[in-house]
Amino acid sequence: MNDITRTQYYDLDEIQKEFLKYAPAYAQKEAAQAICRVMELQKQGVLRNGLYYIVLVDLIGSTKYGAAYGNDALAQRIKNFVTASFSALNEVQLKNISLFVKEIGDAVLFVFHHFPDILLWAASFQKWLGSLSEGGDTYQIRICVNVGEVSLQGVNPLSLAVSQTFKMEKVVSAGKIVLTEPAYHVAWPTIARAHHGFKKIREIQLDGFDKKVPLYQLEEHDKDDIERVARERLDQNP
Repeated sequence: MNDITRTQYYDLDEIQKEFLKYAPAYAQKEAAQAICRVMELQKQGVLRNGLYYIVLVDLIGSTKYGAAYGNDALAQRIKNFVTASFSALNEVQLKNISLFVKEIGDAVLFVFHHFPDILLWAASFQKWLGSLSEGGDTYQIRICVNVGEVSLQGVNPLSLAVSQTFKMEKVVSAGKIVLTEPAYHVAWPTIARAHHGFKKIREIQLDGFDKKVPLYQLEEHDKDDIERVARERLDQNP
């Protein structure tokens, strides 16, 4: 196992040993039962309802493209876009759960457990789309990120947070990664740049909130910066 893999995956048996080592002496039996339950859940290999980042990626300019080149060309363009989203997911070494949920017209919906995984995937996705653009057909996307409880019926997500994410779509600029305030507060401690890696851009009304919700845009300094943000070490704190 190489160094990169060691930093991404943790052996449950080793975690069990550490867990029991530090559990109070008077609660060793209960601690052993608790960690065994975690291991049982992991071994079942099922996706569970719970807290996820909801990620909506929209292919920009589809209506205009269809008007110029026709439905067949547009359909192929959307297929290229969706396939690139899968290729990116397969290419990067993710640390936690990520799942394609569905294609919605010229957009794709994913759920993730770990914010740096979103950035690694987004960086790879942009590269795949860049290779498609070499033929002269430019692919521009915007990425909307929210966080919330998701109930997975198969791969059909039932969640207010999913509905909220779709409300962001039209206010996010091309090429940008934008988070709702709840997603921002959960995500920023996971990257070395922390809160200074984002800027507040505007507020929008979302169902479930009494007041308008601020949106935060990830700051990018060059075309490789998304991947750099994901890979920077927290203990370096640039």
